[in-house]
Amino acid sequence: MNERPTNYNLLVEQWIPILMTDGKCGRIGIRDALTQAGRIRQIAASNPMDRVAILRFLLALLYWCKGNPADEGRGTSGDAFPADWFLKLNDNEDCFNLLGEGKRFYQDRAARRSRAATDLIQEIPTGNNYWHFRHSTDKADGVCHACCAMGLLRLPLFSVSGLPDLKSGINGTPPVYVVPWGMSLLETLLANWSPSMLLGEPAWTQPDIRPTPGQDVPLLTGLTLLSRRVWLDDPEQSGTCVGCGAVETPVIRTCMFQSAGEQKNAQWSDPHVVYSGEMPRRASKAADLTTAGKFRMDRPWPDLLARMLEAGKFGPGKRSAAFLIVGFATDQAKNIDVWERLIALTSSELSRDTATSMILQWQKQASQLGRRISGSKTEGTAALAAVRPHVEGRVSGKVGDLLAGDANAWDRAAAEYRPMMDMIAQSLSPGFTTAAVQRRKEIANVLPDMRPQPEAAKKTGRKKGGDT
Repeated sequence: MNERPTNYNLLVEQWIPILMTDGKCGRIGIRDALTQAGRIRQIAASNPMDRVAILRFLLALLYWCKGNPADEGRGTSGDAFPADWFLKLNDNEDCFNLLGEGKRFYQDRAARRSRAATDLIQEIPTGNNYWHFRHSTDKADGVCHACCAMGLLRLPLFSVSGLPDLKSGINGTPPVYVVPWGMSLLETLLANWSPSMLLGEPAWTQPDIRPTPGQDVPLLTGLTLLSRRVWLDDPEQSGTCVGCGAVETPVIRTCMFQSAGEQKNAQWSDPHVVYSGEMPRRASKAADLTTAGKFRMDRPWPDLLARMLEAGKFGPGKRSAAFLIVGFATDQAKNIDVWERLIALTSSELSRDTATSMILQWQKQASQLGRRISGSKTEGTAALAAVRPHVEGRVSGKVGDLLAGDANAWDRAAAEYRPMMDMIAQSLSPGFTTAAVQRRKEIANVLPDMRPQPEAAKKTGRKKGGDT
């Protein structure tokens, strides 16, 4: 016989996966995460979507409980936030119940459409989606309380539009999130805790909260605005979580799950989103790399880095020497991919103009390679598509050196193409004739030219092999 489920209060239940500074790992509740933040290395969720979602949630809690940081120090003098900063949590414990008859965390009784609880977790296939290496059956497999909580936290950040009437979150199509990152959870929270003129109320106090049309969106409202109405059904007392693999744990198989209506709001300025300078502004988004001809990183990365420089996220006076960048690629309701990069800066003395110029030159040179290695643009582009992910993967891991403006670092980045071009040369020009050998040499020597470009050359018309 099933017993009445407990409320599962997120303040005290151990649901947040963490890695401690001493190398130990485990799970922890909200109170301990905030008061022991100096001893926590980072949120240790396996999916970068959860790392960003949990971090933003803890940041919203910090604003809600303490308000804006003090002008001097911006935080705490010790290795943890003082426990008395979070007394507000004691007076609002019922806001953080995952289950029960009263208030529930990020849930709305108005939800009426019955769905599988696995709809909360993007990487678990539902409906007729391809299963690939993870197999699950709607409403037969379930997820544990901790996975449900993390799935609810994803809603403001990673909801997408789709049938029958689902709408995206406040940011529209999920953008690339750029989060200042520290050596501990405490450092990370402090690096993200900046004064805000308008804080507002979070969705855990008012799940149906909506911004006033035509007015600026308060920070806490924007960080927590729910794009779905959800109401979790009662759990079964023992099962295996299809999300994290926990065994002999209570699992929730079904829930009420429906759209909360249109949430996209042009008045919202997300603190972790990089926007273009022109109007109407556009947020940097993760490219769908499965689209024909788009399996390339040379365009998204330079655009994103250039915008980060323009927005002043790099440079002297910044509290963080590293940034966690998370991109979630979608095609309407299809979840394509999620990726992350950790950019560690090697120098705080960045020349914005020099770095921007080198980034744009890298983008231009990379776009010309296809034409330079083959008279056929289609042939050259197809050959480069096979090697560019490897090259750009290695180059993007050295972004800190590149942003320092070191010309040698950019030359080393260009040299990453050399072994790949050797293989392309053998593929495009097989055989042992004099002409074939000569063409292989020419192809193998094609690299991005990162030398400073003379002003005169910039003003002349397009030369052979130039950009179109």
